Amino acid sequence: MVVSSNTLALREAPDNSAKQVAALRKGMVVQFVEAWKNGEYVQLDTTDPESPYAPWLRVQVEGKKGWVFGAYLTSAIGLFYENDYTFDRKVLPPSYWYGVYARDSFADEVRKINVRQEEEQSEVYDTKVGVLKTDQQEISKFLIASIVPLQTGYCGSLGIFEMRDFFGTATLGPGSQIAIYPGNDLTDTLMKPSYGFAATGCAVLEEGYVQVHDYKLLLLDFSTEPPFRQDLTDWVKPENIDINPTVNVLWFGDLDRDNKPDVILQDCPYEAGCRASLFLSSKAKKGELLRKVSEHFWPGD
Repeated sequence: MVVSSNTLALREAPDNSAKQVAALRKGMVVQFVEAWKNGEYVQLDTTDPESPYAPWLRVQVEGKKGWVFGAYLTSAIGLFYENDYTFDRKVLPPSYWYGVYARDSFADEVRKINVRQEEEQSEVYDTKVGVLKTDQQEISKFLIASIVPLQTGYCGSLGIFEMRDFFGTATLGPGSQIAIYPGNDLTDTLMKPSYGFAATGCAVLEEGYVQVHDYKLLLLDFSTEPPFRQDLTDWVKPENIDINPTVNVLWFGDLDRDNKPDVILQDCPYEAGCRASLFLSSKAKKGELLRKVSEHFWPGD
């Protein structure tokens, strides 16, 4: 991850009053180790109503380990959305910016873009907030900030279509199965792997409410026999056991251009708020097909 504030305290414990181990500078790259309380969002200063909400993250940098407040870090590869609110004017990381757009009916493309923040009055929050804008005329599907350059051009086969146009639904409830693939451009004849999401579980009516038990989300590689399985359940597990898992496929394609599928999943792990998570095949470790590299959180959705 990358430090996005001018200075950031590395502390011994996930607490604003804990002893400072080191002072990190803007632009420093740190290695993520773990999230405190499974990534729970907390307020940095409970006495200040304007204090930001974010998770405490344990990181390693220059041989030292400690805790930093997540509001002042950004992913090495960040997922953003155009016209989204940004309450901190320093939120934009020092990186390359790209947008994913519908190139035509059957293709998406990556464009290198410029991103800025404009202030707009929000009726929801009754204050002025920063809004992400680009230098393109079209509205992007999503934005990517990366500390390394990405390849521009073709990146998937959805185009003007959405997942439901192909499969009837993009919802990964119990009993659902959806295929994702990197896609082929017009002159591309390579045979590429397809992966499949399979969601299992049991939905039971309990006292007037449907409760899902034993939910699992598996990713299948159909190029092997039997298909190789990666269990993604922990990435989309609700924080509270009383909350039913709500998982949707927002997008798939090939952002990292390794001819393997990448995907954006949306889930709602908290009582208030949902997130979009970017999974890249190029970041997968041994025994994996995909690995999550960043998330975008929508409070209150």
